[in-house]
Amino acid sequence: MTIRIDSATQISPMKAGTWAKPQVGAERQAPRTDSVEISQEGLRAQEAARFSRLETLPEGVDKDALMAQVQQWRQSHQLEVNWNAAVDPDHSIYAKSYMESLVCQYEGTRQKVETYYAQAHQENLSFANPHNHLVEKYKFSGSPYFRGDMTEAQRDMAFRQEEALLWGGRLALNDPWALAAFGGVPKGEDVEKTARAYAQSVIDGLIAEYKTTNQIQD
Repeated sequence: MTIRIDSATQISPMKAGTWAKPQVGAERQAPRTDSVEISQEGLRAQEAARFSRLETLPEGVDKDALMAQVQQWRQSHQLEVNWNAAVDPDHSIYAKSYMESLVCQYEGTRQKVETYYAQAHQENLSFANPHNHLVEKYKFSGSPYFRGDMTEAQRDMAFRQEEALLWGGRLALNDPWALAAFGGVPKGEDVEKTARAYAQSVIDGLIAEYKTTNQIQD
């Protein structure tokens, strides 16, 4: 059966085309994909880079010698140890030592104040009514025992301190007259500085003991 196409007849408004004849023996090829081919020179360069770090090692280094070098490096690059935390991890020893120093300083001040008024206190006790004598001495200007040689502020402080000794009360530690011979009333910052120094000295002692026990050298 044959089919005849009339060239004068238009099949579509598009330009007519012809079918290409398949080539005899042509095989259908798969789509090409990208690929990278590394040359032998490139492979050799990769191998050289992989082992380049070994070139700095001395020839014939054995395992023991290598480990010795590693240990030496570690010793020279050790991180700084927080020795305070090592011997006092919860900070309780420092805090306790700090409070002990504060108490000790305040007790020392109290003893100085008490010593300053000790003689006047014994004089008060020599009277039948010690408190009346105290009032006459510091509050009643018409009394022969009145201390007119003192300023009003000094008399008020003396009355307070001697009354505390008489009745077992608490002495005032901010007494400039009682503490004048010791440099005056201690400043709060100085008291705290002394307490911090003492607490740190306790920690330093524990650190030194720890290093000695464990044979650790600085």
